[in-house]
Amino acid sequence: MAAFQLPAVESSPDSWGPSKVPDELTKVPYQAFSKSEPIGRITDWTGTLRFQGRFSQGSVPAGDQYAYVHEEDEASFQLVDTSRPVKTYYTRGAGRFRSSQAFRRQRNKDFRNLADNQQNVRQNQQQNRRGGFMQRGGRNDYNRNRQYTKQREPSVPIKANWVVIEDMDFTRMQKLNLPMKGDVDERGKIDVGQDIVSCGAVEWYDKAYDRVTVKSEKPLLRSDKPLLKNVTTTDDPVIRKLSKDPNYTVFGTDTIISTLMAASRSVYPWDIIVQIVGKSDEQKKKVFFDKRNRSELDFLTVNETANETPTEEGAAVNTPKNLSLEATLVNHTFLQQVLRKPTEAEPRYKFKEPNAFIPTEDLDKNVCVGYKYRKFQLAEGLNMVVRCTLDAATPGPSQDINFLNIKALNEWDPRYSGVDWRSKLDTQPGAVLATELKNNSFKLAKWTLSAMLAGADALKVGFVSRTNPRDPSQHAILGTQQYRPQEFANNINLNLDNAWGVLFYIVKVCMDLEEGKYLIMKDPNKPILRLYDIPDDSFESDGDDDESETEEGEQAQKAGDTNKEKST
Repeated sequence: MAAFQLPAVESSPDSWGPSKVPDELTKVPYQAFSKSEPIGRITDWTGTLRFQGRFSQGSVPAGDQYAYVHEEDEASFQLVDTSRPVKTYYTRGAGRFRSSQAFRRQRNKDFRNLADNQQNVRQNQQQNRRGGFMQRGGRNDYNRNRQYTKQREPSVPIKANWVVIEDMDFTRMQKLNLPMKGDVDERGKIDVGQDIVSCGAVEWYDKAYDRVTVKSEKPLLRSDKPLLKNVTTTDDPVIRKLSKDPNYTVFGTDTIISTLMAASRSVYPWDIIVQIVGKSDEQKKKVFFDKRNRSELDFLTVNETANETPTEEGAAVNTPKNLSLEATLVNHTFLQQVLRKPTEAEPRYKFKEPNAFIPTEDLDKNVCVGYKYRKFQLAEGLNMVVRCTLDAATPGPSQDINFLNIKALNEWDPRYSGVDWRSKLDTQPGAVLATELKNNSFKLAKWTLSAMLAGADALKVGFVSRTNPRDPSQHAILGTQQYRPQEFANNINLNLDNAWGVLFYIVKVCMDLEEGKYLIMKDPNKPILRLYDIPDDSFESDGDDDESETEEGEQAQKAGDTNKEKST
């Protein structure tokens, strides 16, 4: 067996590597490299560059010393194929086809570039007219992704003697919560309020409109009754009487309270008057939430929360003001049309007390609704009274009476709403509702909260569309849907605990104020509520309130005719 013998190992104490170079390696050429560049490999036996770009070799070519060079000139060597290729049917004219196809692609590319350039020129011209170029770092920079938005004006002019007390931003309000405990009936309805006074009368709902579809649409008929007068809180005789009770502290209407509860969803400006009566050391303090005459709360908004809200630059019939008047009139007309006219065999359903605003002999000439004054306990010793509205009554499944709140959504132009109701309402009602939730989130939240405050059994929603998108005076009923308020709140992602928490937060802020008059205003361009201290004589009408309300009704009644003339 051969013995294994270790080779001699040389040691170099003064340097790295061997102490001397072997004789067989003295004539091997040296491959230079730069110390600043990384070494990818120890040796390169192929002579190819695999590390290109960042890890490529420097000024010294890699592997030149080991490259093989032909000593003989082989440039004249050529392989000649004397056979003639056979052209098949599919290859004949292929070169012409490829050349023409490339020409068409290049021509289409040139056309697209020309069209894009023309469109950019038009956009730049429009932006220059609007003053859209902004100075950024000494350069003109145009943001093509951001649309031109006009600064909105406040709902009421802000005067110099108004003092800002507090700013309530929506981000902080969305984190508030106040769980409310209520009674649950056998149908699963949760009611957190208690009835105090019930007055007025309601008519019966016509169930024939539940069978209306797009194919069997019904025209929306003009109503000869005036708009419902939305009396403010301090002008309500019933609330004035209840305010003398020391057990009640906060007072308001369903329109005002629902606006405060859903304030974080609003975009357009609005305002609510707060009147503080009494002092904590002498008598118990009272808080009254009021609205101004001709306030924005009396009218419905359209596409308020949409990505592209209506602007004043569009058609005259589609401005925000005209769309608001149209939606308010459609709501009023739809409510009157879906109710059955009272007869001797089927009279109106009357509550215990008569209507406090309309005499009994004038009920046939006005809109008949029922009012419920309900108590809500926000905290221990803090009770709120709200005047709620009920629109209609219908027989229940167990021979009881169900009360309804009836509202109407209106389609003014399918190009702006995103979904064509006439093609999607019967087959995809959920898609239509989802689109309306995106475009009118604030309005739907207010309707849901108003129905829950009133203790309504159902919320009836009608879908009304223009017969012609250019004519705002002619509409058709395409269908109706019925929802329970609690379930509808879940469908539209309305957090009821957050809504009550926002209301409780605003009430607590107002309870800490001194006696006087204040104003809660939604900022027209920012998600903020501002609380102003205003003089006591602010917003006092010099004329008769009834005349102003009558002018409001006449303005909305004539809105359809005015818009029709503008469209013509």
